[in-house]
Amino acid sequence: MKRYSEMTREELLTEIDKLREEERKAEFPSQVELLERKLWMAKSYMLSTDSFTPGTYGVVGQTEPFELEYVNGVMAWGRMGPDEEACFPLSMLKRLDGLEQEV
Repeated sequence: MKRYSEMTREELLTEIDKLREEERKAEFPSQVELLERKLWMAKSYMLSTDSFTPGTYGVVGQTEPFELEYVNGVMAWGRMGPDEEACFPLSMLKRLDGLEQEV
């Protein structure tokens, strides 16, 4: 199987559809969580890293804002609150100005 970084956009879309189907059929919460993480990663490879500049973002599933410091690959690195370092796949970030990246 190819790595997500080696897949074309079409292959990533096919993989996302496959993961969604597996998630729908999953029997255990741990399976669902693992498949959700894979979905976030696959979606991240379809985004332009250039559109993620340092600043404040919301994160899916988190109530606290995320302060993006830098992007490494498809991962956003920064802080949740003043002291907690955090890292999320780019696709989990939501711009606070209401603009969203296309996936």
